[in-house]
Amino acid sequence: MSTPTRKRTPSAGMEAGLLEAASELLEREGPDALSIRRIAAAAGVAPMGVYNHFASKSGIIEALFVQGFERLGRAMSSLEAIEDPFGALTEGGRRYRALALAHPMAYQLMFLRAVPGFEPSDQALEIAAQAFAGLVTAVERAIRAGVIAEGSPTVMAQIIWASIHGFVALELCGIGFIEDQDAGADLLCATVLRGLRPGP
Repeated sequence: MSTPTRKRTPSAGMEAGLLEAASELLEREGPDALSIRRIAAAAGVAPMGVYNHFASKSGIIEALFVQGFERLGRAMSSLEAIEDPFGALTEGGRRYRALALAHPMAYQLMFLRAVPGFEPSDQALEIAAQAFAGLVTAVERAIRAGVIAEGSPTVMAQIIWASIHGFVALELCGIGFIEDQDAGADLLCATVLRGLRPGP
């Protein structure tokens, strides 16, 4: 009987498969599970396959960091499709929290230094900045519409982001004392945005 020929996985497909395996390990078991051997086994490839595509463990951790900010960037940039500029900012807060709750360990990797010693590259930080730029654009639109006071869109976007991040970080760490977290998050967002409305 002849030995079955192993199908070669296209390079892009293997890279995506390794990243998916790493993402699943991260969410299921936390950052300590992200060893080259564990990722390779989960993806069904030899450990050298991980090195070939990501060079090191830090390389795949950075890829997870970038993946998280790309998800966030898509969520923020798509706010332009919402006709009401003020409602778009409210929806932005909900989407931010939804992504954090759907990918809690990735969120901690992105924002809470879940992997000691990991420092994202300048290129990775640029992708993170692009996600923030999507929120800045939404704030600029709200200012032009007159539903947010005149001022620095960057400063206002940072205030919005920091406020929602604080709520989400507490929630993920289990330090939330509000019975209805959904209502609490909505109230926070409404309070912050109300404070940014034009004065009388």
